[in-house]
Amino acid sequence: MKKVVLLGASVLLSTNVLSAELEKEFASCAAVKGELARLECYDSLAEKHNLDKPQTVGSKISGTGKWIVSEEVNPIDDSKTVTLVLEASSGKSKWNNKVFFVARCQSNKTDVYIGWNDYLGREASVLTRIGSNKAVTSKWSLSTDSKATFHRKPISFLKNMEKSDKLVAQITPYNESPVTAVFDTAGLSNALVPLRKTCSW
Repeated sequence: MKKVVLLGASVLLSTNVLSAELEKEFASCAAVKGELARLECYDSLAEKHNLDKPQTVGSKISGTGKWIVSEEVNPIDDSKTVTLVLEASSGKSKWNNKVFFVARCQSNKTDVYIGWNDYLGREASVLTRIGSNKAVTSKWSLSTDSKATFHRKPISFLKNMEKSDKLVAQITPYNESPVTAVFDTAGLSNALVPLRKTCSW
């Protein structure tokens, strides 16, 4: 029953001004007998008005540097996904595509990954240097398409990154020369505020 009520509320709140038609449709669904049938009615209504997909909420946080911060709310269960994206200030793939860094909180799980836009092979060793610290090489997990690498200790890595305004990452794609990406990470602490809150750390 709670899911039905939440979905109905999402349909109402996701439009700035409720049209007479939508009010009529919502009232019609509310009058449907049986929870399953009523839920199906709300689902159809959400799909009709394009509310069945996560709704992007713009971030109002200031002092985030070059980080792009976005929040998405799933209208079905109100779960939130917070994503931070940062393009490399230098360094591109063999195909001249930009390298990007992503920090994400989804389903209460924090992920950190770098999208290299190039085939990396079956395993990935990534060399990283945070600020003026010593460069470190470590194993990262691969994405299913082998074009991105996931850090195995994302929260610790992000906390270390907060102490500096620069990250250098290097990888050697399959049968290619090394690719080095430099990121201007200034503003990360502010950008992380909604992610920390959503993932509770």
